[in-house]
Amino acid sequence: MGTIWPPDLDNASGPKYLAVVHALREAIAAGELEPGCKLPTVRDLAWDLKITPGTVARAYRRATDDGLLDAAVGRGTYVAQARNAGRTAPRDSLHLGTPAETMDLRGTKSPELGQDGIIRAALKKIAIKGVHDLADYPDPERAVGAAQAVTGWLAHAGVHPDAADVTITYGAQNAMLIALQTVLSGPSPVIVCDELVFPGLRHAAYMLRAGIVSVERDAEGIIPEDLEQTCRKHGPQVLVSSFNVHSPTTQTTSLKRRVALSRIAAKYDMKIIDDDAFGIATTDIPSMYSIAPERVWHIGALSKSVATGLRIGYLVSPPGQGEAARATVLSNCYGVSQIICDLAEELITSGQAALIRTRMLQFIERRARMAANILGHWHLDWSPIVPFVWLNMPSGWRASSLQRACEMKNILIRPADEFALFDGKAPNAARITFGAKLTDREFQTALETIDSILETPPSMNMA
Repeated sequence: MGTIWPPDLDNASGPKYLAVVHALREAIAAGELEPGCKLPTVRDLAWDLKITPGTVARAYRRATDDGLLDAAVGRGTYVAQARNAGRTAPRDSLHLGTPAETMDLRGTKSPELGQDGIIRAALKKIAIKGVHDLADYPDPERAVGAAQAVTGWLAHAGVHPDAADVTITYGAQNAMLIALQTVLSGPSPVIVCDELVFPGLRHAAYMLRAGIVSVERDAEGIIPEDLEQTCRKHGPQVLVSSFNVHSPTTQTTSLKRRVALSRIAAKYDMKIIDDDAFGIATTDIPSMYSIAPERVWHIGALSKSVATGLRIGYLVSPPGQGEAARATVLSNCYGVSQIICDLAEELITSGQAALIRTRMLQFIERRARMAANILGHWHLDWSPIVPFVWLNMPSGWRASSLQRACEMKNILIRPADEFALFDGKAPNAARITFGAKLTDREFQTALETIDSILETPPSMNMA
């Protein structure tokens, strides 16, 4: 079989079931396991991997919860036809109730704030105007209007590029892949990143056959001394981080730390990719792009600020390198759909995107304060402009134990180890998002349930 699946667990650190889940994700992303592919039975895979059937069953349940697999009693377990990591569990899940009963605090979907009507009206307006020939292939020249609109939109992030250095993409994940494809070179490139990262970065690294190593961070961001040591040891070509809003910890990198990191990047001729997908609010701290424009690639999207399903992203290249980014897009998909470009331009220039972003920030602040009021007596990191909170486990709890306890109550949360590299370490913490599809009352109930669970650690339940 392929090089990723089945996994080699001999040197795996951490829980074996998570190593199996990580391998499933990476094999699906790499195309080694295709949609509809039937997986071995629990007992057969346990025999092959020399682990217990219970470990495999737990891995299959987690992968099913994440939308990677589909399972049905008597039929078997298959790779899901459509990957949707934030969907609710199926009816035959061993721990969860029906989808209507499940309270999803794992995913970061956008709440309903009137976007559907606004987007449909914008599409109708585009169709009536009919300014572009949709029978032709996408043309970068016809995406200039969208790029110019994005330059104005980026002002809230402290990024002020020339439109020629803005490339429209299919969401932030696609922008990340385009950036990495453009800046990485040679047979064995290395990426350096935070200890905890968005899983999509791991997938992109594996797709590009790139090595990936992590560096430690503290309350101010990545630790410069650790980064410099990593540069000396591994010679990475690019540093990837989220400087405005780090997921999952909610942290913001300080100005002093940004300057220090940019100097190290210059010393070792290293590019910087600033993944600003969660940077919804205006920031007073100078952006990495403004600090080191000659080496920073800035990534953003309308997903978190307008609507998750739009898949409208953008990549800001260092001055004069926009053409290289668009050449990479051309080799991937021959250009972003003209409809996507026109929709981005219409939503931004009409002011509708800014209107939705204002509503989004109001929603985030309300939910953040609800979370702080209910869970704030625990060790909770939160911000009124970040759509999730970071719960550090109290005495007697492991994040995985809390996750299981929450699942028994039909609540989904995401432990820190799901953000760690395959062989990386993770703190004893969990990310809790704001249940975008839940009402305020339902969200409050979910938080109060988590609070109640935390009051009785597993050791006390066994007493």
